[in-house]
Amino acid sequence: MDELQRQRYLSALGIETFVPRLVLPWAKPSVPCELPQVTQAPAPQALVSAPKQAAASQAPAPQKASGTAGAEAVGQVLRDMGVSKSEPVRKEPLKAALPKRREALETIHLHLWRPAEDLIVLDHYQPGTALPSDKLLHNILKLLWRPDVQVNAGEAVRCPISDKVANLYTREDMQLELQAWFSEELQKTPEAHVWLFGAEAAKFLLQPDAAKETPDAYHFKRLPLATADKASGTREALVLPSLTEMLNTPELKTKLWTTVHDNG
Repeated sequence: MDELQRQRYLSALGIETFVPRLVLPWAKPSVPCELPQVTQAPAPQALVSAPKQAAASQAPAPQKASGTAGAEAVGQVLRDMGVSKSEPVRKEPLKAALPKRREALETIHLHLWRPAEDLIVLDHYQPGTALPSDKLLHNILKLLWRPDVQVNAGEAVRCPISDKVANLYTREDMQLELQAWFSEELQKTPEAHVWLFGAEAAKFLLQPDAAKETPDAYHFKRLPLATADKASGTREALVLPSLTEMLNTPELKTKLWTTVHDNG
């Protein structure tokens, strides 16, 4: 900082410059610095129209309060340093890198039944619908499988396991988790037939080549499953519309009858 500006700044703040009275032993005496000779340039006069300038010259000069003298002195120092109080410093807003939002995935709700030792049934449903899907499945199996078959409430499964971790899942995570879970279920009855009601959820359990198709493209078809245990070999599942879809569209039951008889 220029010495002259420094002294003006300290004087405006009311800080007295310290001057030692005694020279300490073995200390070199202070050498006063030469102050630069600065000539103050006259302040530029604002361009005022003649009537306004005449009125301003006739008006009495306002009395300045003594309390503002220090503030004006500080303002003069800031102007000498090239800083204007009237112009605020503009700050550029910080552009934080926002994380990319994950794809919103729908939670998969499934019902698992083992109505017979040689049959596994999996149905995709929406909770809260209160539809008699278990009764419909019981009637279907009595007609198409065996008359003495019994259908209980079934085992409810959901993926992801809770809403708290749903935003952490990707589609690949859901696919791997469902395939690992279903592979364990298949190992309990290796020779059982598999019926998958609900193609929207079945695509997570099928092999990648079959899962690339749209859900409607593999309705009423027998397709290979993608099991986590590759040593167990390829198993197929009969993919059907969900029980909810059959309750809402009775015409699908007729096609189900023909498909089951054609596939054995």
